[in-house]
Amino acid sequence: MADVNLRITDRAGEVRTISAHAGDVLMQVLRDQIDLTLGTCGGAISCGTCLVRLSPGWLGMLPAPSVDEAEMLEALSAGADCRLSCQLVLGSAADGQQATLVAAE
Repeated sequence: MADVNLRITDRAGEVRTISAHAGDVLMQVLRDQIDLTLGTCGGAISCGTCLVRLSPGWLGMLPAPSVDEAEMLEALSAGADCRLSCQLVLGSAADGQQATLVAAE
């Protein structure tokens, strides 16, 4: 599997480069490498703790959110540049892209 390198800004504002594999779910990679509090619902689209803001280039590559994800994004009043990392399976095209962990409120 191809390596995917991502630039992630954590909730403290620190920028980190992390590595993953194509096929990995972004939430799990972020939990393993940055923040264990992400995804308290385990990816069931019910908590919103895995909300990330994506770079425009990455956002433009992704399919539209599912109905369930779109409803959660609306409930969170998330911006158009946000997605739930539990719903994002990494592909090789994500290599070099940037994301920011959205601060928990």
